[in-house]
Amino acid sequence: MATFYEFFNEQKYADAVKNFLDLISSSGRRDPKSVEQPILLKEGFMVKRAQGRKRFGMKNFKKRWFRLTNHEFTYQKSKGDQPLCSIPIENILAVERLEEESFRMKNMFQVIQPERALYIQASNCVEAKDWIDILTKVSQCNQARLTVFHPSAYLNGHWLCCRASSDTAAGCTPCTGWPGCPSCFFDIDGDRETERIYSLFNLYMGKLEKMQEACGSKSVYDGPEQEECSTFLIDDPRETYKTLKQVIAGVGALEQEHAQYRRDKFKKTRYGSQ
Repeated sequence: MATFYEFFNEQKYADAVKNFLDLISSSGRRDPKSVEQPILLKEGFMVKRAQGRKRFGMKNFKKRWFRLTNHEFTYQKSKGDQPLCSIPIENILAVERLEEESFRMKNMFQVIQPERALYIQASNCVEAKDWIDILTKVSQCNQARLTVFHPSAYLNGHWLCCRASSDTAAGCTPCTGWPGCPSCFFDIDGDRETERIYSLFNLYMGKLEKMQEACGSKSVYDGPEQEECSTFLIDDPRETYKTLKQVIAGVGALEQEHAQYRRDKFKKTRYGSQ
């Protein structure tokens, strides 16, 4: 981790991470392209079905290098090549899974555009979910996003899912990624998450205290850091010391309250009571 930190300890990387986190944590009301600098969100090899061909079959599936930024979704033959196709983020109307029966292939999903859909197969189910999630997130503020879609492909003159003959027929299934969809909301137990954070602090209290000592030595005496803390760089020992002091004090106060609660509960508990 020390080597990793030193390599990326530059302001441009810090700004890129900040912009990326700001982008993916947006509520959907912000336009991703408002960030002028293109931010690489994800890339990797996947298999795509050829677009704009009349004949279908396995030979029309090609392995391509896909690249997603906050501006566009592109693919090329290999990493570093010129893009063969570029889809602006604002043209992504929905990103949904594709039923296996469409091409008898697993881990497929579709990137739906105004005039057609791009069918893609990921290497595994985890990768498929990751691509669907991040494509949905980066395009969720598009005003023209769909609320319904076709879960199967359009083949042999009809949609396999609803049998509609028109290739422009409205979708037959509600989208899972449109803003307001129940599946887009997650129930977070605040008490449980707070307890988890407290448990982690309490578990590593020894390391926090050693780090605090190292920061104190470094900021006051400019002395050597503790051996346990020498594998990473402390940019601002004084501020780090203050922060650690507050964390340790807070955890200690909570521990005292927990101990008092357990004592009070023990006094109130009688033998044989339930």
